[in-house]
Amino acid sequence: MTDGRTDVIIAGVNKAGTTSLFVALSTHPDVAPSSIKETRYFLPARYGKPLAPESVWEGYFAGGGDRPVRLEATPSYFYGAEHVAEVMRARLVNPHVLLVFREPVSRAISFFTYQKARLRFPADYPIEEYLSVADQLTDADFLDPDNERYMAFRGGCYADFLPGWLDTLGTEHVRVLDFGRLVADQADTLRTTAEWIGLDPSAFPADAPSSENRTTGFKSKRFQRIALAGNDRLERVLRRHPEAKRTLRAFYYRLNGRTAGEDVPDRAKADLAARYAAPNARLARQLEAAGFERPAWLDGSTDQTTSRDRA
Repeated sequence: MTDGRTDVIIAGVNKAGTTSLFVALSTHPDVAPSSIKETRYFLPARYGKPLAPESVWEGYFAGGGDRPVRLEATPSYFYGAEHVAEVMRARLVNPHVLLVFREPVSRAISFFTYQKARLRFPADYPIEEYLSVADQLTDADFLDPDNERYMAFRGGCYADFLPGWLDTLGTEHVRVLDFGRLVADQADTLRTTAEWIGLDPSAFPADAPSSENRTTGFKSKRFQRIALAGNDRLERVLRRHPEAKRTLRAFYYRLNGRTAGEDVPDRAKADLAARYAAPNARLARQLEAAGFERPAWLDGSTDQTTSRDRA
């Protein structure tokens, strides 16, 4: 590890493996993870609001000792672009920002499914109606955090937000990862990411690769509501005891879980693919200009309807 402290933020995007990446990086002995994964500390800047006192941020790392890397992950930071990047640059020490991009059609479907799992929409709510409502929302409407649930399509237009991060922090402080590669070879992704941060990859425990926060369906809405509330309330405790969390999650899935699968009509998938053609082309140019590797799905070599529901 290089001298001094490094603050690492997993800033995006939702439903692209950020929880798994956070948990895996947290196992490194030189990493002090935040007491909850999503502190949302910098999120007010996305909405034009002031940050909480710095003591609040420091409090999330009270048990981290003198470990040289601090780690936090709030995927919706990404959509604050330069506004969030600027406050991070001002407040953090040697900020390193990780962005995980996922093929946007499958991400949009996964995000929509997740909103249902969080009980924000009825289980039988059709995606066509959802997208129609979202299309009517303006930029000003999306300054209301309550409309975050409508970010299925907008959240996959990565080219709208990436320049703000690169222009503010520079390419040396931003790393773009591909969800598909993270899923296919998490160990290698973890190794190269650790090297970029300045960590010794050999210090990870053998079981560091992790698969977390997969979106699942539910049988009883009442039990799901109770489980969601309990998970949110106990996150600080459960983050310190990941094995206990996995055991509880497995038990709950046997009790009230079911396989989550969104029955999305082919025409809706085709519509989403067409919508993303222009943003994807812009993203490809942005990544090339920044010297970043382009994910395979930008070259049309990935099936856009494939979906694995991860955070």
